[in-house]
Amino acid sequence: MKIGVLTYHCVPNFGAQLQTISTIGCLMKMGHEPVVLNWYPLELEEMYAKRIPASQVNIHNKFMNENIPVSKVCRTDQELASVIDNLELDAIFEGSDALFKYIPLKKRTFISKRKLRLVHLNTSPVDRLEDNCFFGSYFKYLKKRIPLVGFSISSQNSPYTLMNAKEREMMHSAFSLFKAISVRDSWTKGMANSLNPERSEVRITPDPVFSFNSNCYINIPSKQEVLDKYNLPDNYVLLSFRTSFLSTEYVQTLASYLKAKSLIPVAFPMPEGLKDFGLEHKIDIPLSPIEWYALIIHSKGYIGERMHPIVVCVHNSVPFYCFDEYGISTRKFLFFRDYNRSSSKTYHILHKAGLEKFMCSYKEKKTIPSPQDAVNVFLGFDKKQCQAFATSYEQEYKDGMEYIISNTSVH
Repeated sequence: MKIGVLTYHCVPNFGAQLQTISTIGCLMKMGHEPVVLNWYPLELEEMYAKRIPASQVNIHNKFMNENIPVSKVCRTDQELASVIDNLELDAIFEGSDALFKYIPLKKRTFISKRKLRLVHLNTSPVDRLEDNCFFGSYFKYLKKRIPLVGFSISSQNSPYTLMNAKEREMMHSAFSLFKAISVRDSWTKGMANSLNPERSEVRITPDPVFSFNSNCYINIPSKQEVLDKYNLPDNYVLLSFRTSFLSTEYVQTLASYLKAKSLIPVAFPMPEGLKDFGLEHKIDIPLSPIEWYALIIHSKGYIGERMHPIVVCVHNSVPFYCFDEYGISTRKFLFFRDYNRSSSKTYHILHKAGLEKFMCSYKEKKTIPSPQDAVNVFLGFDKKQCQAFATSYEQEYKDGMEYIISNTSVH
């Protein structure tokens, strides 16, 4: 089949582009002809241009243009529908990534204590229901309806229980467009079941990066290439933090405990840039997604934030310790908040893998270990347990892809 893929392929984010590569590679291995539908609203592009340095945006664009088969750029629903019609696609495959993320109106409107008035938060085109292609807003413009399926989509801990009646109705209509949906985590499954209860089965399927090594059709730099290019010692450990939760003193102390174990700490960037905490060894942007991937898999370990670095580690049985920044906290009384661990996409993975001991949550401050304890837990990483899970989870991914593609039949 000729399949149009709708996902976060063009945003300057390492994980987003790697999961796209994995999806494209898998579909090609299955005998299909995938083309990524290049939907990129100008508003979204401008938002990332403000957040991400130009040099990093440019390297992501270069990576996309050289490695991902894309359609011409689409800025609106009408342009996207026109491209789909002209390509004469057999099906549309939506996923993976946080494509079902939505911020309810109740969460976007609040009274500002500082301004003493009602404040409305602005949202990007992918954080709202209207004019959002991930919720099928282009469907009404298609000349010919074709099957639409969703694979391993996440809502990224969207507080769906706060939706009003109109929002729930619109979300229900959006979900009804899909012939089949699988989601990436239990929180999104709860959201799908709540908003579209008549759908008989919503499977949880892994992120495509859990099958990256099997699906990747571009060259992954070797360990020696990585060591030579970035002047790294063999025993390097990557440290990657952007939030303000951890002090410079904390990170430097953590680094000193790694050195005491003959490991070399290296500050590792995110697309937004590098926060090096005064460490001697560092890697800065611009950095291509495939070099980012290679730096993680050839390291002695990763200690830091974000989900996709952890996915890469689990997929390759690389030791890690995760400082989780995801999940929902709700106010219970005055300044007391209740954190829902199951709403974290990272927690979902590590809980399923039985590797929860290798993470803490910023939103549960009592779980944040001392630098010495974090290093000690990291050093006790169980590679065999991780490898066994990674193997079984990759098979779940392959089975999930077969299931979703089987639902693209027009009959």
